[in-house]
Amino acid sequence: MKIFIYLIIAIIIYFYIIKNNIYILTNYHHLYFWGIIFIILLLMYLTKYHKYHVYKFLKNVNEVHHKPYY
Repeated sequence: MKIFIYLIIAIIIYFYIIKNNIYILTNYHHLYFWGIIFIILLLMYLTKYHKYHVYKFLKNVNEVHHKPYY
């Protein structure tokens, strides 16, 4: 899948930036980066192995969104 290639490229660039000190990264930058990587991997897992449940959840969210309030 293409997403794995993009994630690997992003991680390689991340470690290149850390190794060469191109930018000053704070702890929040590290947390945000790894948090986003984790969320992407979680979404990939859910859409691959639990597609029915994700579809059902998003369908219910869409139905609630389109119902009138009154």
